[in-house]
Amino acid sequence: MPEVLAEGHVRGPATPPIVEAVQDELVRLWDNALVIGPEDRLPFELAVVEVVTNAVRHAKPPGGEVQLDLEVEVQPDLLLARLFELGAQPVNIPEGAGEMPDPEAEAGRGLALARQLLTTITCERRDGANLWTLTRRSVPHDPGT
Repeated sequence: MPEVLAEGHVRGPATPPIVEAVQDELVRLWDNALVIGPEDRLPFELAVVEVVTNAVRHAKPPGGEVQLDLEVEVQPDLLLARLFELGAQPVNIPEGAGEMPDPEAEAGRGLALARQLLTTITCERRDGANLWTLTRRSVPHDPGT
């Protein structure tokens, strides 16, 4: 079984305040996982925040409410996040969503950016919810350096 350095959890409505709650939880995690360097922490955090922000903007069905449930696990060589969009409409990822849009485009960079920053990103429909799984392989470093 892999060594778990830190675990985090955030749950709440898919509204803008949850983005800040996720950022706060990630900061708390890094305090408990000092062997994860900024070269892995920062890209992982940015990708998680992008996916959560997309959920806030796009997951709500007409007339419905969505709850987000984020679980994060930090291992010495792996950063893992699972985001459940409870009550969300099924994800419809447009063709080309993983590619950077034209420089003049005003939107469409979140998923493309997350894909560039992560080792893997998947989304599947499970029990009436969307489940995003995000991973980034990390290289432990000496926190004293």
